[in-house]
Amino acid sequence: MKEMEIMTKRRVQFILPDQTVEELDRLKKQLGASSRTEVLKIAIEVLHWAMTHRAKGEEIAAVGDDKISETIAIPGAHSFAKESRQ
Repeated sequence: MKEMEIMTKRRVQFILPDQTVEELDRLKKQLGASSRTEVLKIAIEVLHWAMTHRAKGEEIAAVGDDKISETIAIPGAHSFAKESRQ
């Protein structure tokens, strides 16, 4: 039997503009997420994925019909690359 990993939790509070909270709630509904926390966890996973690829020198882009329609610059990607290599 596998030992259960004990994960501690902490409450974190954010002060966000109304527009950001409304967008968070729209995303929650679109994703079918059970909470705002779930949306933020997904967003952090996506950001981590993107930063990991940027650390390898790869671009993050929207691609359709074998064409890049948009790329995204991620602030701090270069420092993430340095930290992830140490």
